[in-house]
Order: sequence, then C-alpha cells, then structure tokens
Amino acid sequence: MRREFALPEERPQIVMTEEVSAPIDKAWTVRFEALYVAQWWRPIGYVNPIVDIDLVPGGRWRISQRDPQGNEFAFYGSFETVEEPLIAVQSFRSELFPDVDSTLTTEFTARARGTTIVTTHEFTDMSWRRGYLRLGGLERMSESSHHYGLLLSQLRPRPPA
Repeated sequence: MRREFALPEERPQIVMTEEVSAPIDKAWTVRFEALYVAQWWRPIGYVNPIVDIDLVPGGRWRISQRDPQGNEFAFYGSFETVEEPLIAVQSFRSELFPDVDSTLTTEFTARARGTTIVTTHEFTDMSWRRGYLRLGGLERMSESSHHYGLLLSQLRPRPPA
C-alpha cells in the first residue's frame, strides 16, 4: 500500500492519497462497513467499542473511541453524498472540539491493479487545519491508513460463483 499527503496552500485541506491492491468494491466495503471500520479507523493503541454507520444520504455515523488510558470520546456526523463505490461525502465532528465543523470527501477510482482512494479533509479555515496538524492529525490519519491497508491485505478474495 502506498500513501501520501498534500497540504494545499490555498485551501484549508489535508489530502491523503492511498493506492491499495484491492478491487474497488472491497476497498469501499472495508472503508465503510462498521465491522471493518472498528478494526482500522484508529491510531495505534486505541480501540473503537462502538461504531454505528448508516451509509445513505442523510444517514448518521458515530464512532466511540477509547485511548490506551481508558478515556472515551466520539466522532460523529452525517453523510451528504453516497455513490457506492465511487464517493462518500460526510460531515465530521469530534466531542473534543464540537464547534469545529469539517468535511471528509472520500473518492475511489478503480485501477488495473487495485484502487486509488483520495480522502480530502476540509476545514472551515486554515487555523483549524493548523490546530489539527499540531495535535498529530497526520500521524493519526497515517496510522489509521496503515491499519486499513493491513486489514485489506488479510481479507481473502471471494471464491468464484
């Protein structure tokens, strides 16, 4: 799995591009199915005891996360756009910073040898992006992406019908 980040100077965004060897339908399923999200959407040492995802336009999502010290907090939002298996746009909030609105756009493109996934985390202004980065946002995104890639590589292909 290959991963790279971009921080556009003109927009308050973090753009992560991932190249995975999985087909687009598998990449989509592991990205959004609660059973899988509980396993990969986390920094190292954290667990997700509760993951609720209603993957439809207007559907809500919520992930309760526990850090190694036992502190629990949640991330939540709703889906604005869902076009399986191509794009999902969702609002993103944290209980730790409930006044900070941001948007995650995740786009999938099938390639001959897998899937390209571009995730754009857009903040309302540059100060919020700087704060997210200072709190280790890139490291946390990278760790989650690493877990995602490992999980994809461990899943067996479906047997032919």
